Amino acid sequence: MPTLYFSLCSDDSEPLVQKVVDECESFLEGKCILEKGGRSLAPEEVRHRIAGCDALIVVVDERAVASENSSSPGGDNILNERIRLEIVSAINSDILIIPLLLDNAHLPEKQNAPGALKRLLEYKTYRLRSGFWFEDLHLLLEDMEEELEFKRDVENKLSQPFQFNFEGRMDPKKEQPKTRNSGLDSCGPSELDRVIDSETLILADAQRKGNRKAEKEALAALGLVYTRLGQTQKAIEYFQKQLEIVRELGDAEEKCGLLANLGDAFAVIGNIDLAREYYQEQLSLAESKGYRAFVGSSYNGLGFVCVKKGQVAKGIECYLKALEIYRELEDHDKELELLVGIALNCRKLEELNQALQFFEQALQVSRYLENRKEEAHILMDLTEVSYHLGDLEGVHSYVTRAEEFLNNRNEPWVDSLSKRLKMLRGSLNGA
Repeated sequence: MPTLYFSLCSDDSEPLVQKVVDECESFLEGKCILEKGGRSLAPEEVRHRIAGCDALIVVVDERAVASENSSSPGGDNILNERIRLEIVSAINSDILIIPLLLDNAHLPEKQNAPGALKRLLEYKTYRLRSGFWFEDLHLLLEDMEEELEFKRDVENKLSQPFQFNFEGRMDPKKEQPKTRNSGLDSCGPSELDRVIDSETLILADAQRKGNRKAEKEALAALGLVYTRLGQTQKAIEYFQKQLEIVRELGDAEEKCGLLANLGDAFAVIGNIDLAREYYQEQLSLAESKGYRAFVGSSYNGLGFVCVKKGQVAKGIECYLKALEIYRELEDHDKELELLVGIALNCRKLEELNQALQFFEQALQVSRYLENRKEEAHILMDLTEVSYHLGDLEGVHSYVTRAEEFLNNRNEPWVDSLSKRLKMLRGSLNGA
């Protein structure tokens, strides 16, 4: 469940932002923290609150811009000290940052902006019009959901491929089991700290003895632990050192997996160019060795890179190549993920008929997998696409099916989806 931190430059925007918060909690099934413009917090409390969140949304309204223009041409008033600290804290914690401009609000030119605001300008900006906030919010929600899901997938994937019996590794006197089947998922914060201490000692010992295999395993363990802790940049440092040894030892399959991990990690922290380099290297190696699953994952990563670069059509091409491979491998979970992603990106390009086709395919796969939650989401997506196509019969059909579907279920996620459906129906009725 994601946690979003909304920071207001001015309390005047609170009524509109509260509507946005309600829709975000419904659509993303998450928790939102709304920090008002006039409130000040101790730096330690700000850093603690930000560290526990998945995204920081900085809301700028026209009043904040007017205040800035009236007293400081450099933009000093648009961000108070608390908001500056929030931005810096989010950057240091690898948290998604989103500038959200209301109506005619704007940010100053980069050359005129102070430090924290200059960093804010590096991120993709979204705009909400008061009269059309629900319509404008849809793009933000889709992008945010894609970004957060990608980060979760990366963290999960990096925690799975390499497993240790950490208890045994922390006590060298204990005999190591032949099968290492205890991974990171069950480790709490204190245990992870113990793992870091232990693996750091093992790493130093391996380096002293020139044991490259043991050194590689210790580097892998440290990279995975820091990934679990959310310290992606630190994890990257260990993965890159591990890659040097893997290249030396010549294990092509392990190299493919590590290149994928590094591509994903760089994508998470926003270094899209380096992510592309690792995905491309992974693709070349996987194709030369016939590793079909790795070919699929590299095309999936390249698709994400292209979309983040604004090359949506090229991204869809990569996703389609990945989809073909995952269908060949009968990996239906990845098939569903890709079908939904392709449909959403077709909608970005306003290729609505194609979006409808891919959503319909995704609906069938979700039913096959009995993924009821995704099935309900897709029904709502189909409703919206049908509305924009002017297919009122389709709108009525999908809304009715979604309502019947949700009314017959009592899972915890039903309440949030029911709220989204209610707001969707209200928006369609008012259009």
